[in-house]
Amino acid sequence: MKPNTQKGNAPRKPPQKNGNRTQNNNQNFKQKFKPKQNQQKSQDKPNKPQIRQMIRQQNAAKAEAERQRIKAEKDARIKEYKKQRLEKTKAISKRTQKGQPLMKDRMQLLLKQIEEMKGR
Repeated sequence: MKPNTQKGNAPRKPPQKNGNRTQNNNQNFKQKFKPKQNQQKSQDKPNKPQIRQMIRQQNAAKAEAERQRIKAEKDARIKEYKKQRLEKTKAISKRTQKGQPLMKDRMQLLLKQIEEMKGR
């Protein structure tokens, strides 16, 4: 056997782990994933998931506004109906001192209903 005197066959030394000359600290070492130079530019423009989320929020806000409008209309109709019902009940339930029903108020109620039917 020949002794290892050639340059190419010399045994390699392992890199120093605690020293200053590791691969990560070497400036000649190329990084595969370089950090982006313009971080502010990417923050200004939203990406696709953010855009989708914004659209969903807008649609949810529109749907909520529509539900609130429908609920308000429904409440107004119910309130009006209860008011009419109360008037009718008061007119029908009026009695004389002897307990007989008052026909005057009942006739006015019937007249009002007939006028409403003619108006339609």
